Amino acid sequence: MRLRSVATLVALAVAPHATSCATAEPTTADPPRAERAQLAPSALQVPDSTPLQEPTAGASVTLASADAPTIAGPCPADMVDVKVACIDRFEAPNEKGAAPLLMQSVKDGETWCKQRGKRLCTEDEWDRACEGPSGKAFPYGAKYEASRCNDDGKFIAPSWKKLGRWPGAEADAEMKRLDQSEPSGARAGCVSDEGVFDLTGNVGEWVVRTKDNETNYSHVVKGCFWGRCFRPPHTPSCEYVNYAHPAGYRSYELGFRCCKDRSK
Repeated sequence: MRLRSVATLVALAVAPHATSCATAEPTTADPPRAERAQLAPSALQVPDSTPLQEPTAGASVTLASADAPTIAGPCPADMVDVKVACIDRFEAPNEKGAAPLLMQSVKDGETWCKQRGKRLCTEDEWDRACEGPSGKAFPYGAKYEASRCNDDGKFIAPSWKKLGRWPGAEADAEMKRLDQSEPSGARAGCVSDEGVFDLTGNVGEWVVRTKDNETNYSHVVKGCFWGRCFRPPHTPSCEYVNYAHPAGYRSYELGFRCCKDRSK
């Protein structure tokens, strides 16, 4: 897969509740095997002032008007009306066949969406898009189906030391080794009844927290990623939430998609 590098200085940080991809302070060696088993892919903390980087490696981004409603409902042409909001049909950059953005922080997502007249989705909006009007457990139905979405890949333990040198050639190579994302919409069956793709699997998606959890950070991650989920039962359902990271974290499997208020 092509790498979406973000030019910034980074430092590895620990997430208070390592139910997901929290990391330790930079060391000269990787975490012990037992510790790695409890960690999700490395989270890199960066200042909120980090400049936003657009998709690289030739990824094309097509921007539809943020204000043009579609025939189907009061949403832009590149979004889906899920009644509580308009939501991007695909993970950012919201284009079928494009590689999803990775190594994204909340600030990256907020800036990217705002530039397009949109915003990050709330947890409630994302859940509604995933569950559909009938409240399904998975975007495609009531039961989990292996390989329906890109969510059952093999977990590859990252080298925290190499990722800690990002951006740089060694970190770039490590990112490429870890990346198992697929182009948006690659799996035709990984779609909700209303037409939203890749809600579970592929990349984790930052959303604004609207429900209480153990950390109550301002944002949480929904949808798990290509390596399933990090807490038991590890099933990438609509309900699953990763609440382990503050908004300043970024990680090689983290991305987002945008939402927008419906036209009145």
